[in-house]
Amino acid sequence: MKTARRFANLFGLCLALILSMGSAEAMIGSTATQDLQSFQWIQVPPWLAGTWQAKFQTFYDTTDCATGQRQITEPTNVQISLVRTIGTQQDGLGRIWHYTATPYVRSIETAEYFESQTIVQVSVLRSHNDRLTLRTAAKVVRCLKSKQQPYDSFFEITDVNYSPLSDGVIKVEMIIKDFDMTGKPLRVSQSVCVERRIKPFTVINYDERGNLQNKFKQFQLEEEQRCPQNQN
Repeated sequence: MKTARRFANLFGLCLALILSMGSAEAMIGSTATQDLQSFQWIQVPPWLAGTWQAKFQTFYDTTDCATGQRQITEPTNVQISLVRTIGTQQDGLGRIWHYTATPYVRSIETAEYFESQTIVQVSVLRSHNDRLTLRTAAKVVRCLKSKQQPYDSFFEITDVNYSPLSDGVIKVEMIIKDFDMTGKPLRVSQSVCVERRIKPFTVINYDERGNLQNKFKQFQLEEEQRCPQNQN
């Protein structure tokens, strides 16, 4: 119990030191854990709404923070399996909104290992018509497929930039900063991947997080009470 409490306090301190930009907002759809701490609704640009799939991630720079040495000298493709849905509800004006609750768990599979990311905070850094930049904070655990047991764990802060390439195709650029359990920087990586929409946006009224339709109605009511001028 004491170890768990120290871990929680340390993680909270690391987040306070590292997450210095953005508001507590989110755009990424995944599975929520049972112990929800917060939730929110974010408007989603139409080009980012739907279910997306990525099969490859290209790393073009990784630097060891202890030595300053580059660990990648040329672009390296990593085969991954990632599917995610962005956008759950639509208002009377046709705007698309996504519901997010933190913490939530996101899983990524590569040829060598399974990776579990417990996302504890997501912030919107910049939002434009043709670009969206997020910052996520996560605890990452990796398990080798050959041994089916954890072999590495660390904190990860990722700045993610989404931009449309064409209809149904987006580019996702990432700056990934890894830290050990004491908050010491381990490495900084830069990568890019192309995601393709495999399903168009559809309204999701129910999922494992509950009745999203009712949650959205409550959100709209609270927004109207907070900003009465928006009712006109």
